[in-house]
Amino acid sequence: MLPERKWEAEPLLRLVAGICFCMSFVMLAASALLPQGAANTIEGRFFLFVTNSVALHGLALLMIAAFLRAHGTGWREGFGIRAEGLGRTAAFAVLGALVALPVALGLQHLSSLGLEGLHQQLVSHDIQTVDLQPQAQQLVQTLQQTESFQQRVFFGLVAILFAPVVEELIFRGILYPAIKQRGHPQLALWGTSLFFALTHANMATFIPLTFFALVLVFLYERTGSLLTPILTHSLFNTANFFALVFQRELKELFKMQ
Repeated sequence: MLPERKWEAEPLLRLVAGICFCMSFVMLAASALLPQGAANTIEGRFFLFVTNSVALHGLALLMIAAFLRAHGTGWREGFGIRAEGLGRTAAFAVLGALVALPVALGLQHLSSLGLEGLHQQLVSHDIQTVDLQPQAQQLVQTLQQTESFQQRVFFGLVAILFAPVVEELIFRGILYPAIKQRGHPQLALWGTSLFFALTHANMATFIPLTFFALVLVFLYERTGSLLTPILTHSLFNTANFFALVFQRELKELFKMQ
């Protein structure tokens, strides 16, 4: 059961508007700092990733802290984070990741096949449209091209630690209960899940990430602690991160077998 805390409309709107403004400002400012054409290089893309990650995650946490202060509550009370029951929380998180990961990978494979087939059909009928061929997220492409150990460590910290915490605080911790508590449980469930997938800006991952978000909502509802979806999200990202880092080695291993 979710924590008995109703998020008020005015602080909620300030939070959403603040995050949207910060995202736009930070991205524009980071791009302006790069020399012309540098954004197309690995070093330039990594610079954008570092500045965007540090600034956006840091500012988001500050705004969430202000949001909680406006409600006169703290992190534990607001999101049901408690010390007791950590074993149960960890068990649910591991189980959630074990269920979500293979299903999400399967859905992504099917999505990629569907997009590729649709693209070929449009090309065969000489229909000019956007490129629907499945592509990895820009972040994933940058990680795949990165060879530096320090850069990969930073990628790992963002993917495994910072992103799960901030994204779960926003989507499951604030937006989902805010909509549900106003009498719209289905809109809360599907709206926040679709929005979560949409923010990753990749057609091939849209369906699998929507499914993953539904799993995270279920875990939050089942345990009443936001720590459960945070840990599940972290485990999910950990598996994907190491699969990308050791992609060549895994391919060679499967070839040998």
